[in-house]
Amino acid sequence: MSCGECKYFLHWACFHLPPELPSHPLHLTIDHTLTLQTPPKLDLTYCRICRSHTNGLFYKCTECSFKADIKCASLPDIIKHASHPQYHLKLLTTEITNESSYWERLCVACGRDTIFDVCYRCDICKIIMHASCVLLPATVTNPVWDKHPLPLTSDASINHPSGFYCDICEQEMNPKRSMYHCRHCDFSLHPRCFPNASGEYRNIKFGQRYTTAAHHHPLAYQLLSTKLRCDVCGKRKYHGSRGFQCHSHKCEFFMCFAPCGKRLLDSMQVVD
Repeated sequence: MSCGECKYFLHWACFHLPPELPSHPLHLTIDHTLTLQTPPKLDLTYCRICRSHTNGLFYKCTECSFKADIKCASLPDIIKHASHPQYHLKLLTTEITNESSYWERLCVACGRDTIFDVCYRCDICKIIMHASCVLLPATVTNPVWDKHPLPLTSDASINHPSGFYCDICEQEMNPKRSMYHCRHCDFSLHPRCFPNASGEYRNIKFGQRYTTAAHHHPLAYQLLSTKLRCDVCGKRKYHGSRGFQCHSHKCEFFMCFAPCGKRLLDSMQVVD
């Protein structure tokens, strides 16, 4: 579904999302209705379930600060996961994982604590996974690093006797934890080290182009990887931060998101 005037697009499934949820298993508060909303232009919303930001549709509680992106709001109660195909995994609320029996339980995917996180558990094997780890994409692609698609694996040690190191942060990796690994090139990386696909910015859509008075070419909203000094304020930004890069291959203009981009938000227009 699309709006020809404002360049707004929706998947057919997203178009049919209910505008209101009278209740939700992950927000069991009486008389608290969740309403479907969209964030303001280039603004981010923090999901209380996966603890990541999104610039897509989300549900917001009418009575409190609870917010959930549409993927987390649609989590099923029971799932089958590729990393644990023997048995089903059951959804656990934060009220359950906040109990003392979960204080030292570690996620089998990332190895981090699960206390007060929305998780999935196998009642047979007693393993537990964060919901955010369950939602990791099955493959990621970045031709700058590797020419092959990188599949998500939960045991990369099979037929690989040597150690594993993340090619981005260069830290040693546990082969029994979730990682993206290319066997052809022996390339590995932590999910968190690929921010726009499986890390901090995985629920944020980049690539939208805007026109602005600050530059004569359209600017693409993206993560910064090459030029890091803003051409507007002159300040240097860190690698992987948000900004606006000139869409023309012959121009290297870059404008940082904050404060320069934010000052021009009202005047920025979406390009076809």
